Amino acid sequence: MTLALLVTWCLSQVPPVPPGGDGKGLAPASATARLYFIAGDIPTAIDWANRGLKKEPKVCKAMAKDLAEYGYLVGKYDELTLDEARQVLALDRRISAKEPGRLSKPVLARFVRGPMMRARDWARQGAAVQAVAFVDDVLKVDPSNAEARALRAQLLAVADGGVWVDSPDAGP
Repeated sequence: MTLALLVTWCLSQVPPVPPGGDGKGLAPASATARLYFIAGDIPTAIDWANRGLKKEPKVCKAMAKDLAEYGYLVGKYDELTLDEARQVLALDRRISAKEPGRLSKPVLARFVRGPMMRARDWARQGAAVQAVAFVDDVLKVDPSNAEARALRAQLLAVADGGVWVDSPDAGP
């Protein structure tokens, strides 16, 4: 929290112009927009993406569009559907591939981590079929989630008459 505030404050300050005043030593607008996105300040990130349209037109035009769509979807967090949550995470990865944005973390918790915990709880109770439904919801939102894919395969094996690996009844 403190780090995000510090980054936001630092980025909100007027960047110094290097001696000579040509501005060549400044960070690219797309990188600055990405930092604001990670900090959760979408309007400022859009502003920086728009500032970079002359120097980085290809990158900044796509980023500004993605940021605007992301801001709209995150703004209606309470009404997000599974498809919209998938869009939020896809946009997040396009804007910042290495670090998720601060506003994406609640979406991940609600649509990925929460259902995975419920799936494991159902599986521990021996209800593999019900657990698969939660894992399927996770895979609708995050199709590349390796943990969900592995759990789904394990649950389907149990549902087909196998033994749950983490159960106390499972043998050595």
